[in-house]
Amino acid sequence: MTIIGAIAIASIILSSCGGGSIESDAKKVADLQCKAQQLVQKAASGDMSVIEESTKLASEAAALSEKMEGKYTSDSDKQKFAEALLKEMGNCK
Repeated sequence: MTIIGAIAIASIILSSCGGGSIESDAKKVADLQCKAQQLVQKAASGDMSVIEESTKLASEAAALSEKMEGKYTSDSDKQKFAEALLKEMGNCK
């Protein structure tokens, strides 16, 4: 009985960590995308000096997003990541 209980507790802990990982990964991608968007807006208002930095951040965001696609292979994890990313992008200022 105690072995089964230990396995059940370990499963709960690991699955809850996995969910946090998806949210954390989505936040990282969203942060890069938000910073790139902010720089594009700054460039659109006349400050062209930020174009290179914006392009660099956008490339980093795309590379990280691609890495996450490889990390989350199940359909449910992909869906969770997409939802978490949309939520984080909604916090973009």
